[in-house]
Amino acid sequence: MTDLESKLRALLEAFPAKSSLYCVDMASGQSLAAINEQARVVSASTIKLPVLCCALDAVLQGTFSLSQFVPIEESDFCPDTQVFETEYRRDGASLWEMLYWMIVESDNTATNAVLRLLSFDRINDYCRGLGLRKTCAQRKMLDFEAARQGRQNYTSPYDQFRVYDLLFRGEILNEALRAVAFDFLGRVRHMDGLQRYIPDPVTIYHKPGGLDFLCHDAGIILLPERPYFLGIFTWDGPSPEGDPRQSRFLGQLSRLVYDSLRNEVLG
Repeated sequence: MTDLESKLRALLEAFPAKSSLYCVDMASGQSLAAINEQARVVSASTIKLPVLCCALDAVLQGTFSLSQFVPIEESDFCPDTQVFETEYRRDGASLWEMLYWMIVESDNTATNAVLRLLSFDRINDYCRGLGLRKTCAQRKMLDFEAARQGRQNYTSPYDQFRVYDLLFRGEILNEALRAVAFDFLGRVRHMDGLQRYIPDPVTIYHKPGGLDFLCHDAGIILLPERPYFLGIFTWDGPSPEGDPRQSRFLGQLSRLVYDSLRNEVLG
């Protein structure tokens, strides 16, 4: 066990939540910390990463185009939208724009329209093809009735790493579509997890997710000369949605990893 992993494990064990963490050096592929990284957890919005890649793969296959219009149906609409809340915006948008809002703003109405367009079968077949053993999509966003019936969306820190790693190494999609994915992931507007306490202008490609008592964030931090993946998942914790305790904890862990690796680079 590395010294970094030992410190992280102690903090995770002391925090009042179930948790898992995975950290990997992207240049070497070396695991820097692996704590319950295969745990299958309710994904919240982190499911949107494999959904994005599935949609872009469908574009690559010629099934859809980024310019095609995607309508919003009544069953897609979520009242928390900050994009489609006015009447003139409720008809729909291009697939490119739907994917943009799904990732950058984490808009659930856009996500539901994309889920309907792709279908759960296509998304889950795609995930299996990538070797994601703990990831599946079974319900639309904010469909709490489906969740009560046992239909949930799941992922794991390891599965999230696998998707980011395939993107980073250019092993899925093509150059142009990977650029779209990284553009969206680099413009995510929610910065209260991995980025919370990092003061430097470092690029982070990530997708957070949160629900009541659940807070996740996972992505690639482009530390100069030492890019790394970090995925932190906490659930059954103390924070209903809007309570910052779990996101602060993610930020503290992320800063610990960042400082440790930055100090190694600087010597």
